[in-house]
Order: sequence, then C-alpha cells, then structure tokens
Amino acid sequence: MLLPTISSLVFLPIASVAAKRGFHMEAMVYFFTMFFTAVYHACDGLGLSILCFMKYDILEYFNVYGTALSMWVTLIALGDFDEPQRSSITMFGVLTIAVRIYQDHWGYGVYSGPIGSAVFIITVKWLQKMKQLRAVYPEKMVYTQQVGPGCCFGALALMLRFYFEEWDYAYVHSFYHLSLAVSFILLLPKKNRYAGTGQNAAKLSCFTLCCCTMSPGTSKEKKEKPKKTPSRTVWTVPTMKPWIRGCSTPALPLYKTPPSTPVKGTSISKLKEMNGWK
Repeated sequence: MLLPTISSLVFLPIASVAAKRGFHMEAMVYFFTMFFTAVYHACDGLGLSILCFMKYDILEYFNVYGTALSMWVTLIALGDFDEPQRSSITMFGVLTIAVRIYQDHWGYGVYSGPIGSAVFIITVKWLQKMKQLRAVYPEKMVYTQQVGPGCCFGALALMLRFYFEEWDYAYVHSFYHLSLAVSFILLLPKKNRYAGTGQNAAKLSCFTLCCCTMSPGTSKEKKEKPKKTPSRTVWTVPTMKPWIRGCSTPALPLYKTPPSTPVKGTSISKLKEMNGWK
C-alpha cells in the first residue's frame, strides 16, 4: 500500500505547525500517529515487510490509537482549558482511549467516543463562559474560521473512513488522511497561551526532549544580584543605645570641664556651684 503510506506522512507538517504554535505535546502525538500509521500501511503492502519491526496486530493497534488520540488532544487544545483541568482531561482521554481501542479496533465508538466526550466538555465550558461574560465566547471569528471548517473536514474524513473505503481503498484512505490533517490544522488554536512569548517562549528540540536544557534560574550568565535591604523581622531587631532610646535628641554631657581662666565678675564659690564642686 504505497499510496496510503505516502499520504500518512502528511501528519509530519501538522507536527511542525503544532510545535511552531507552541503545542509541543500535540506535536509529539501527531508525530507518533504519523510514524505508526506509515509503518502499518508499509507492512500491509508487498515488498516492504522489512519495515515491520513489530507484530502486525501491535502496529494496527497503535495506528488506530494514535489517530483517536490526535483527535482528542486537538479538541482539548481548542477548548483552551486552564491548568490543572487541561492536563487532567488530557490524561483521562489517554487512558480511556487505550482501554476502548484494546476492546475493539474498528468499531464506530473508537472515534465517536473521544469526539463526543470532547465536544460535550467544550460545550459546557464555553456555555459557562458565555454566562459569565454575557457575550459570545469565543469570538465569532473562531467559529467561522476554525471550528466550522475544521468540523466539516473532520466529518468528511470520518465519512470517507467508514462509508466509502470499499470503492477504492488506496485512494479513499489517502483522502481520509488529507482531510483529517486539514481538520487538525484548522481546529488547533493559533497560539498556545501557556507556551510563553518572546525570549521566554518554550521551544521543542532534542535537548528539550532529553531534559538537557537549563532552567532560567540556573543560567550560566552572571547576573548582578540586587542588594537586599535589611528588614525588621523577629530575628533581626534593631538595637539602640540605652541612653538615647527614650528621646530623639542627643544626651547632655555629664561633666563639663572648668574654664581655664576665671570669668570676671564671678567668685570662686559661684564657679564651684556651676561645676558641681563642693
């Protein structure tokens, strides 16, 4: 099956677009789907059995699992959930889809289950937002340029997959891959608001996947640390001299030296009284 194998490579540009928009987890799922779908269709044909490094049943399972998981993560990204709801809902889909596909590879529920659950969750979330804002959420442009066309291409892909493959499997299944890819690109938001912007934007690379990148706090660049101003805490109590704690004016001297020469007009007894002598 050379044509379905080549058409499955269309998921590679989707992974690139998702990574550029900041959806790195979704990009990895699309690459996973592309890899196992291509290998599965390559092993299904003649002369390419050398590429079958796994059992055919396992490749078939991961082919369907990757496609259903791609639908799930795309719809959850469209919902624009906050954390930790986003990661929790995504993991819920990862686990339930794996169990459902293990039970039945080719039933209608393989794709209708994830799609129906994601649409229900998104609808509840958007209705709550509309009730709070008392306006259309999200903007009308999202419905006309993303949700509407994306759902149309997704419906076309499912129709080709379940109703028209008997006509010509190679061509119909290839168009199914293309329609599904266009649907993912349209439904995926333009920017991931959790990926950061500018220099702080997260980037997907081999070093990132291998956990070799340094966090911003461990950068090698030497930065001048701001000087800490002393603050009054339980452990740092400002100390004052006991003789000036009661008033803000300086203390008077306790002893005054007598004048070197007697002042005219004063007697010796008066000078003694002035200096505290007896």
